[in-house]
Amino acid sequence: MSHFFSSRRTVTTTIPCKHCGTPLVAHRGCREVTLRCEKCRKSYDIKEYIHLMDDALESFLDQAFCDRI
Repeated sequence: MSHFFSSRRTVTTTIPCKHCGTPLVAHRGCREVTLRCEKCRKSYDIKEYIHLMDDALESFLDQAFCDRI
């Protein structure tokens, strides 16, 4: 039996969307993490919000294999 690394692909943060104020959801893709607003359907590069990082996003990024440029 093989074991695969498994982690969540999304996490809801406390970081508000700059357009509507809804908490953003971090989504893990193959090589990057993006932030998305479920209400207004906008997507953001994580660099736009990194200065507002909360505990949920920090913990999520610790588990994500992604480009950290």
